[in-house]
Amino acid sequence: MADASLLTLDSSLKQHDSKVSSGGTVRAYSHNTGSGPVLCLVHGYPQSAYMWRHVVPLLKEKHTLYIPELPGYGISSLPPKSDKRTVGNLIMEGLRSVFGDRKVIWTGHDRGGRVGHRIVVDNKAEHNIIAAMFLDIVPTTEQWKAFANPAASVAYFHWPLLASPAAVQVITQIGGYNWTKGNLERIKGSNSKGASSFQENDAIEHYSKLFDKAETIKGSCADYAAGAFEDVDEQKKDQKEGKKVELPLMAVYSASNLGRMHDVDAVWPEWVSGKSELRCVGIPDGYGHYLPEECPEKVAELIEEWVSKYGTSQ
Repeated sequence: MADASLLTLDSSLKQHDSKVSSGGTVRAYSHNTGSGPVLCLVHGYPQSAYMWRHVVPLLKEKHTLYIPELPGYGISSLPPKSDKRTVGNLIMEGLRSVFGDRKVIWTGHDRGGRVGHRIVVDNKAEHNIIAAMFLDIVPTTEQWKAFANPAASVAYFHWPLLASPAAVQVITQIGGYNWTKGNLERIKGSNSKGASSFQENDAIEHYSKLFDKAETIKGSCADYAAGAFEDVDEQKKDQKEGKKVELPLMAVYSASNLGRMHDVDAVWPEWVSGKSELRCVGIPDGYGHYLPEECPEKVAELIEEWVSKYGTSQ
């Protein structure tokens, strides 16, 4: 199933290749219930929209879904720049081409959460984002601070590696397939049920083949380079100016992964204005970083709860 996609697993979804202002395309999959907010489900590294394959069947009968392929990750076009604002705006252009001005709840895992953090803070009226969920992240600047801890430096060694000028050459020499397969198996959780769920549908092979492409290596390394420079500069500026998340935010994290390196419940309040609800939820029992694949029922339950609470917001 290396060439599989959400569409090959679920033919009820529609595929879109939306032309965007960069001159490229954003590929996405959708399911339209005809009402309610659009749930924008955005994947991270080193993955694709395929990571939502277990969550989609749990949500699609009740909620409208838009599931993009992150620009620069081998399926959607490479973005002209890889900072999170540029990427987020392209995704929103793609979404608007399908769903017009409907309200949006952004749900992003890993890099998809970081893109969401940027555009939620920007809070453009035309994006019409009414609430957000970020899965297994702390703000990018906080993640870099954690490198003062040797254990964190080892656990997240790929951050400075992928951001370095030599990254593309190094990953190419290792082999994108080998690099990706090794990282996926290293980071998944210790819960046996979760690990089995994560590997279903030949997922590791799918991601490893995708990240063996030169374009995917180039685009994903550019993402991490932006995350070390432009994105950090923007976040420092935001904090200095008191510019924070002003929408309802649920931060969901793996207690045994992110929660082992960060006091997540203490970090996020510094980045949220206090004008809207912030809820931090740690997932226990050894479920790891890949929460939508390892414990999809729990993730879907939390999404349902957030939509029920804020999906009718004006």
